[in-house]
Amino acid sequence: MSESPRFDLFDPAQTQTLWEKLRWLRRELPVSRPMEGFVYVARHADVRAVFRNARDFSSREGFRGAGVVVPVEESFLGEIDPPLHAELRVLMLQAFRPGLEKRALPFTRALVEGLWRDLATTRGGDLVERIALRIPSAVTLHVLGVPDADIAQVSAWGFELLHSTWPETNRTERGSGLGGAFPELAGFLDEQIARRRHSDAPPDDMITRMTRAEADGRRLSDLQIRTLCANVLLASLSTTNLIGNLLHRYMRDPAFECTLRADRSALGPAIEESLRLEPPVLFLFRTARRDTAIAGHEVHEGERIVLGIASGNRDERVYERADDFVPARWPGAAEHLTFGPGPHLCLGNQLARMEARVALEAAMDVLPAAALRLAPDFELEWVPMFLEYGPDRLDAVVDAAAV
Repeated sequence: MSESPRFDLFDPAQTQTLWEKLRWLRRELPVSRPMEGFVYVARHADVRAVFRNARDFSSREGFRGAGVVVPVEESFLGEIDPPLHAELRVLMLQAFRPGLEKRALPFTRALVEGLWRDLATTRGGDLVERIALRIPSAVTLHVLGVPDADIAQVSAWGFELLHSTWPETNRTERGSGLGGAFPELAGFLDEQIARRRHSDAPPDDMITRMTRAEADGRRLSDLQIRTLCANVLLASLSTTNLIGNLLHRYMRDPAFECTLRADRSALGPAIEESLRLEPPVLFLFRTARRDTAIAGHEVHEGERIVLGIASGNRDERVYERADDFVPARWPGAAEHLTFGPGPHLCLGNQLARMEARVALEAAMDVLPAAALRLAPDFELEWVPMFLEYGPDRLDAVVDAAAV
């Protein structure tokens, strides 16, 4: 392998501004080593191939720190390899039934319209905190079956969990595992599971369907259901970045707002193009199970493979004007990499798309044209997470004369 340009994969100041370097890598060195023990895959076809190859590339280490081993029953779905992954995914698909996003639509629309009305009342605020952060967690918890009165508290626990040391180390100063590190959240989920286990007429929600799911005599344990509930909640929070990226574009580009107001059917292609150009997650990890090769470049057993989602999504070999926002390319363009093509395809991808659509639709329904704009002193800063891509804040004002 030729000499690789060096960059720190765990420094958001670098990973969120790599566009020129990634363009060079795609052209000159599509498989590189930016750090010792890490192999970065830059081209669309190669990233897709590794995503689909669970035989040679393991998901087991997931996003955890080096040497952190999590018991299988406490592992997220994306951290589990075949054949167990396939068995669990079959059970989870019974909970993520087709049309889930349609059943969640009335709740989502009522929630989001209320959030926009509240924002109009205060004449603005931080749209990440007021809109983008609140939608994914609330909708996910509603779908899981958490009572409406408990959604705010459980959302707060989920936010605290995501921004603690637990995702990397599986522990905090309070203890290890979800039960030790966040006993309130774990206890709440355990109680919800127990209620459904012992009810003759449980509600038709995702937790109930997980307790009832069965395939070839296999069922999910209570600990696995608790883990998967936390998994679904934390995974949904990346939708915050999707919504934030779209709202940022909506406010800074008046032509974009005009296009959407003139034709609501333009929302779908716009969301798809945002997912491609501004993926909420920049890259994911795999681990080489054995000495093998990617696109003719040798990789060694134990090396961490960095799947360059953001790089592959801008591959000039696949997309014309790859660095431009071109919604008209959808449908018809090659599948983007944002939801992880292959056996680990994100189960909540349709739910995320629905939430983003409703966020923009409700903004247009509640607020008049051009009423929402970025605050005059706004300066864009990205969320301080090395593998995420979205605004950390979106300070906005609502024109008082327009509402």
